[in-house]
Amino acid sequence: MKYLLFIGVLATIFFGSGFRNNGRRIESQLKDDLIIAKKAEDTLRYVFMGHTYRYNNPGPRYIVDPRIQDFDFTGYSRTWLGGDISSEATLNRGNFVYLDSVFDLMAPATQYALGNHDIRNGNIQYYREATGRKSYNVYSANGIVSVCMNSQLNPSNCEDLNLQFQMLKNVCDTIQNSSHLVLIMHNCLFYGVPNIPPPNTFAHSNFTNWNANCSSSTQTFTTAIYPMLEAVKEKGIMVHVIMGDTGTSVKQFHQESTDSIHFFASGIGNSKYLDSAVLATKPLDRVLVFEHVLATQEMTWQFQDLDSLVSTQ
Repeated sequence: MKYLLFIGVLATIFFGSGFRNNGRRIESQLKDDLIIAKKAEDTLRYVFMGHTYRYNNPGPRYIVDPRIQDFDFTGYSRTWLGGDISSEATLNRGNFVYLDSVFDLMAPATQYALGNHDIRNGNIQYYREATGRKSYNVYSANGIVSVCMNSQLNPSNCEDLNLQFQMLKNVCDTIQNSSHLVLIMHNCLFYGVPNIPPPNTFAHSNFTNWNANCSSSTQTFTTAIYPMLEAVKEKGIMVHVIMGDTGTSVKQFHQESTDSIHFFASGIGNSKYLDSAVLATKPLDRVLVFEHVLATQEMTWQFQDLDSLVSTQ
């Protein structure tokens, strides 16, 4: 497996006091990373892409959009996959062998948030075998902590739903020296977040009543998770939330909440248009690219035209 630059500490999740000790070790490592980073004066690039499966793909191999298949990931230190990566990912192991050849799924800096297309055939074991992780996980390096959330979990998966919530709570409680916390997910969970418009204006999904845990039906993203993100922001740490269930009509979305937490949506979908004349009338597919200046810990972002990126690589 190939590994990208500046791979730091993979945050293996332990709960209770064990996780807190691990969190302190992560923060200690981050201090060392930041010292090295300030000397290096380098800029790292990260890419987020969602809804990448190829339309009009009858199988038996369910591939990604050919432009994603041709994408050169070597210039990116993190790859964030926002779900619906393959239309039938969990149908068989072969689909994950193929996806691994495209994205290097075992690399710690590759995080894959499951979408409904990815998991609709069940077989979560294929994901775990290919990634070496649970479907909710944490990666930390160079001052950036990124949390991959499984938005497909629901109260029928109470154990995992509660473990995911505890994972996120522990991260929010222990994060201290990092500059950014990034959450990636597939479905739009943030209905009702202050100053964020209704999901139907930018997303394919609207999980209004998604359960953040199994303790109560009132524990949603907005009521249970968003307050934790506010507390992180109050520590002086930037917070970005990115979802990938978009792309057939709306290609990009960004807005800040009233608490200056950044919410994004990014996805593609133009492989569905086989008629070139129809395709020419559609907005360009875009992916979300971040540039992270290590010396200052500043991280900027831009939605970039996928066709142009591929043609210039």
